[in-house]
Amino acid sequence: MTLEATVRYISSFNGLAPAVAFGLFFIQAVIPLFPYMILAGAAGMIFGFWEGFLLSWSGALLGACAAFWISRALGKDWFVRRVNERCRLNLEAADPRYGFWGIVIARVFPVVPTPLINVGAGVGGVPFWVFTAASAVGKIPTAIVYTGLGYHLYKTRDLAETVLLLAIILIISYIGINYYRARFPFRKPPE
Repeated sequence: MTLEATVRYISSFNGLAPAVAFGLFFIQAVIPLFPYMILAGAAGMIFGFWEGFLLSWSGALLGACAAFWISRALGKDWFVRRVNERCRLNLEAADPRYGFWGIVIARVFPVVPTPLINVGAGVGGVPFWVFTAASAVGKIPTAIVYTGLGYHLYKTRDLAETVLLLAIILIISYIGINYYRARFPFRKPPE
């Protein structure tokens, strides 16, 4: 799947292109068959920054919520019982604030694959409202970056400059992750 092929495919739907793009973001969040980065970049190129951002953010958020509910329906009881038996942890008694910030950080710094976040939260006992709020906040930076890069590439037609911007963003993210780890080491929640 290339950026150009994605742009051609979505654009071929003419007036239905926004609905098709939204549907692709939804599917990508439930079953990641294609890269989010390419899809969001294509949305920025086709629809401009703001519409592309809204499509990529809302479609991915709704898809993540669907994946959460599917995993919860299929495996929550089994998973919680196994963790309680083996690790003697009560996942359902966990403080929702830790789930909120854990999901936000996992989404902002995409080290953990999105499907694992969706399924892990779904079967791990994270309340739906916590998952949804944290996902809504955590998905904003990646939607802005990837949609913005696609829009920038469309406007400037300068691949080298767009790649340089991506490199700068990655370096800043890397520095941010290391700063966060050094400054705020993971602490076990108080009992």
